[in-house]
Amino acid sequence: MIRSVEVLCLIIVFSLVHIHAAANFNTIEAIRDKNSGGTIKGIVVESVSQQPLEYVNIAVFLHEKGNEEVITGTISDEDGTFKIENLPLDTFNVRFSFVGFKPKFVEKISLGDSETIVDMGQVEIDPGDEMIEAVEIRGERKLLSLDMDKNVFIVTRDMTSTGGSALDIMESIPSVSVDYEGEVNLRGSSNVTILIDGRPSHLESLDQMPATMIDRVEVITSPSARYDPDGTSGIINIIMKKEQQFGAGGMVNLNIGTGDKYNGSLHLNNRIERFNIFGNYDFRIHSMEGYNVTDRMHITTEGDTVRQLHQYENFYRDGTFHNFRLGTDFFLDPQNTITLMGRFNLRDTRPRNYSKVNLFRPSETEMSTSMERQFDGLGQEYVLNYTREFDQEGREFMADLMAGISSGETKRDIIVEPNNYNKEEKKIKYAESSAPGTLISVQSDYVHPFGDRSRFEVGIKSIIRDVEDDFRMYNEDPESGDLSLNNDYSNYFLYNETIHSAYIIYAFSAGDLHLQGGLRAEQHDSQGELRESDDEEDFSRSFFEPFPSAHLKYLLDEKNSLSFSYSRRINRPGISLLNPFVNYSDPMNISFGNPKLKPEFINSYELGYQFSQNRKELSTSLFYRQTDDIISREMTLTGGEDPQTITTFENLQQGVSTGIEIVGNYPVTSWWRINGNITYFYKYLEDERLPDWDYEDDVWQFQLTSNWEILERFDMQARFHYNSAEITAGRTRGGGCQQHGGQGVIDENYYLDLGLRTDVLEGNGTISLRLSDVFKTRTFDMYTYGDTFTSDLKRRRESRVLYLGFTYRLDDYRERQDIEREDSLLDEIE
Repeated sequence: MIRSVEVLCLIIVFSLVHIHAAANFNTIEAIRDKNSGGTIKGIVVESVSQQPLEYVNIAVFLHEKGNEEVITGTISDEDGTFKIENLPLDTFNVRFSFVGFKPKFVEKISLGDSETIVDMGQVEIDPGDEMIEAVEIRGERKLLSLDMDKNVFIVTRDMTSTGGSALDIMESIPSVSVDYEGEVNLRGSSNVTILIDGRPSHLESLDQMPATMIDRVEVITSPSARYDPDGTSGIINIIMKKEQQFGAGGMVNLNIGTGDKYNGSLHLNNRIERFNIFGNYDFRIHSMEGYNVTDRMHITTEGDTVRQLHQYENFYRDGTFHNFRLGTDFFLDPQNTITLMGRFNLRDTRPRNYSKVNLFRPSETEMSTSMERQFDGLGQEYVLNYTREFDQEGREFMADLMAGISSGETKRDIIVEPNNYNKEEKKIKYAESSAPGTLISVQSDYVHPFGDRSRFEVGIKSIIRDVEDDFRMYNEDPESGDLSLNNDYSNYFLYNETIHSAYIIYAFSAGDLHLQGGLRAEQHDSQGELRESDDEEDFSRSFFEPFPSAHLKYLLDEKNSLSFSYSRRINRPGISLLNPFVNYSDPMNISFGNPKLKPEFINSYELGYQFSQNRKELSTSLFYRQTDDIISREMTLTGGEDPQTITTFENLQQGVSTGIEIVGNYPVTSWWRINGNITYFYKYLEDERLPDWDYEDDVWQFQLTSNWEILERFDMQARFHYNSAEITAGRTRGGGCQQHGGQGVIDENYYLDLGLRTDVLEGNGTISLRLSDVFKTRTFDMYTYGDTFTSDLKRRRESRVLYLGFTYRLDDYRERQDIEREDSLLDEIE
């Protein structure tokens, strides 16, 4: 603890010194510019569509022969406007440059005593030769944008997610995959941090969030010290839709799918003077069905393999979800903004499982099991944000407070009935559980540039999380129906954790070389208490850890660059992995957590090459990821009259993943463009306790998206996914049931999605059609094994679904135009 206090004190002192230096720097700059009083302003638009262009680089030169030194500059705002102030009274040349567009030069702009303000009016810049045919009047955004530190996926341009949820969006993103249980994987790792608008959120799961609520998704594989270090493979940041244009506007979206699938959303916005009021509502009604087939073999002490169990299970999933979001931006002045926002989520889910079990050993027995569950929950989230922008470009202060509250109740009816119709052997159980939780996050960040070639950042953050898990199991009398509490199967678990952190980042540029280094320090304290057991199950832990990061970029020329990054990260086990209570909800597969489970620590290295020219983009990355104390889901088999699989969690010594990833964008013609990725990685697990099975593997993942414009009226999209077979240490999120698997091998899977879209009603409406898993090839097969058993699991679900959607934009509602921008020197490694 003393060590942590010392380091945090050093960080604070270092921050104060830099802030003091920044103040001195501003004073010197003010003195130097005392006699400067000229201003150049205007608006930048694209010459074909006349749409305003954001993020255009504007550089100012003195009008002297041979003078190429930039004396100052800026970038255009969201509405295309720009203003350059405090210029000396002289004559200048101005250059406008933007990725994919021809540079524009305007010469001999004179400032004098009689004319200190020059309004250039509307400045038009032309698309580059290879891009000019691709510029559409409607100002279309790219589906995928490749930046140095992240890939940005524009949801509104994707057709294969029509009628779907945020999980369908995840499946559309290069480098990202979703398994059969809805778990998101990034470069083969399920330990990825998912943020909503840059903040952690436990309000809802991704399958509850309609795709129509999302504007774009950022995938960050090597985060800097600015971000929390959670997540083995990186961060996925989901940016929700939010309009800030002046005036009132809105958008309505409705979708219907086969198999009783419905969803819709409403977006409203009104910007008046200093206030921007925005609100969203969405609903999702979803049904899904499928089946599992499990065949388990027992390995005897003599080494013989004999059949032990065959289980066929039908499952059904029904859910209704409602989400509300209401907020306002209050612009105190052009430099100070306060944002207040609230989000609410209502959930009603009703999963049902019905199984027929054939036991062959130790004696032949048939039985039927059923579990019907109902969950009703409410989630609340409140955000208060203050942002201060200074006169100096790039200098910013931000303070953020977020509070989340979740509550809900789950009811379960569990029946185990032998098929000999003996009522005395029929077991009926009823369970009630609740898991209320709170999350409070407070943070503050300050960014200060020194000129246009260096930048300093500092920030602090605290997270407080409290979760309760109250589980009550009752035995039901088959004759009377009376309930009696089963204390052996009941549980009350409390978990609390606090995380205090601080970070510093320094970045600078030297010619074509751009460097950034950062350090984040964290103090983590957590306690767990199992109320209805002995004190041996309680635990507490405290540790202090540094998380360094480094980023480097070298510009070979205007089109090509090299990059390198390093970061240290952590994966903390959640409450379901730590709770030692034994869960008997599935009588054939019981599970419990491990309070002694340690967090994983990851060292990640990445070497990259990027190419960009006229919307042709290529990004290649070599990555190496070493994980210590890797968390594994371990399955074992008990003998006796009632054989069961037992699932818990342990730490393995080490896991290594190394590979290469290639992501690209290519406009084949003005009406055909493709993007995709191919990823290969070698996966290796190491631990002396591993059973005698293959624990190293070569894994391939491939995704290709093709977009066509047909007859200048229809847009068509096709997306193909392929995931090769791979070894696994078992899923480490969610419950402990056998369907989540253990140590073993997951078979390959592949599928094709199609989408079609056309604009109607003079461009204010859009009709969309989507068909998922066209050939019904998406399956989940897994082979799990241990010292005394092997198990084959085949899982099938309703995957081929046809969706029809309609969108109508009210009062020319315009979604945020995220045109790719030309990076400034300080943005090269951010």
